[in-house]
Parts: sequence; structure tokens; C-alpha cells
Amino acid sequence: MSGDMIITGYGFLVGIAVLMAVLEMAREHGQNAALRLALPAIPLGFVFARLLYVIFRLPFFLDFGLIHAFNVRAGGFLLYGALLGVLLAACLVSRKAGTFKKTLDDLTCPGLLAIAICRFAEGTVGEGLGNWVEPGLDFFPLATPNPFGEYQWSIYLLEGICALILFICLLRPRSGRFLIALTVYAGCQIIFESLRMDSVLKIGFVRVSQLLSAVCLLILALIQRGRGGNVKQAAIGGGIIILLSLGVAGLEWALEKTQVSNLLIYAVMIVLSLCMMVTVLGIRPGQKMKQ
Repeated sequence: MSGDMIITGYGFLVGIAVLMAVLEMAREHGQNAALRLALPAIPLGFVFARLLYVIFRLPFFLDFGLIHAFNVRAGGFLLYGALLGVLLAACLVSRKAGTFKKTLDDLTCPGLLAIAICRFAEGTVGEGLGNWVEPGLDFFPLATPNPFGEYQWSIYLLEGICALILFICLLRPRSGRFLIALTVYAGCQIIFESLRMDSVLKIGFVRVSQLLSAVCLLILALIQRGRGGNVKQAAIGGGIIILLSLGVAGLEWALEKTQVSNLLIYAVMIVLSLCMMVTVLGIRPGQKMKQ
């Protein structure tokens, strides 16, 4: 890619993702509503996605100069930063009391569509790749060649497919979209981020996006179970999420420091992630999900 180009190929695909999200908003809610939602959500999502990345890599930017924080063409964004921007945009758009939740539900499917496209686009820049594959499995879409021609698992495709499936499943229901989408996607990201072997940010053995996913699930559990001032249920839900998160952290340690089968470790991690989702959504036999 020549240095004098204004936009990279990945940046172009991100622009396509944003455009598709706006068109989806217009399809669901009309052009005026789409513009009302998109105008604050897009720039705030972009700024906060970059800001959160810079915060977690602050030592690097302090060493080499904070001016590099503005070099967005070099990459470096965090999905949960974009989520913070969207939450702020929803606050700005929700002028009437009680419309905040509806605004988030309205932004959910367009957001999922954009996430899916952005995840698929990661494959064009060698991101979102997993471990190296054995000969015989080195073919697309199961595996993707890295810049050195070596084949690695296509984790970015799993992340994109997850967002796309959620998008399709949540097209019909209009209420509770945001809660379901964020809970399921955060739970899945705990697994996907562990599988990635690219330039993911890490704190010790745990990936930053795993930590942020757990924090997100903790906040959702506290809100969902604490409705009506039920402090006891909120404490129980929060405690469960914290314990399960510590379990995931222990499994990440085991992946690097023990000879335990990775297959077994990931099987347990999937169970822990599913338990987190159930804790947030409050799903029980014979009981409808809380919304």
C-alpha cells in the first residue's frame, strides 16, 4: 500500500461497514431517524474506539510521542470503545425520558452489521488469525495465509459470522435487542479473543478484550438482577460473573503454563462463558427472559 494514499483498503471496508449500517437504519426507521441516530453515533464511536486503544497502550504512545495517537491509518481501535461512543450518542439522541433503551435497540442491528463487515475486513490486513494449522487444513475459509504465507485459523471469520447470525436473529424482535446482542457477543468474544494469535492487547495472560467483555457482562448482570432495587440479586449475579471471569483467567494461564489439553481447556472456557450469558439474561426453565 503506497504511503501517499489517503485511505487504506481496510479503511475503505470500514467505510462500507458504516454505510451499510446507515442504510440498515434507514430501512428500519426511515431516513430522518437514520440520520438522527447516525450523526452522533458514528463520530463518537470512532473517537472512543481509538481513545480506549490509546489508553491501554499509553506507555507506547508516551515513549514514541502522543502525536502518534492521531495516526489512525496505522490502526488501533477497540470495539468496546466504540460501544462507549454509541452509548453516549444514545444519551444525546434520547431526549425524552424512557427512550434510551429504545434508542439502543434501534442501533443494535445496524451496529451488528457494521461489526460483521469490519471483522471480515480484518482478514485483509492479517489480523484476527489463530494458531498455525497442520498441513491438509491449510485452505480458505478454514485457514488464512498470513503475510509470510503461513496458514493460520480464520478466527476473524468466526467473529464476523457470530455478529452476522446475531444480526439475522434480531431483525424481527424490536425490544430487548441490545441486551441480547451485547450479552451473547461479549460472551463469545471471551472465546474468540483467546483463540487469536495476532497483535491483540494483553494484560498478563488475559487479553484486553476478554477483560472488557467480562466487565461488560458484570455491568449487565448488576443492572439486570438489580432491577427494582434488588441489591441481593445484583450482588449474587455480580459475584457469579466475577468468579466465572477468574475461572477464565485461570484457564488462560493454563493455556500458556501447563500441558493440559487445549481442547479440554477451551471446552471448560465455553461452559464458563455460557454460564455468564445465562447469569445476565436470567434464563431459567419455564421462565421468559428478562427484558
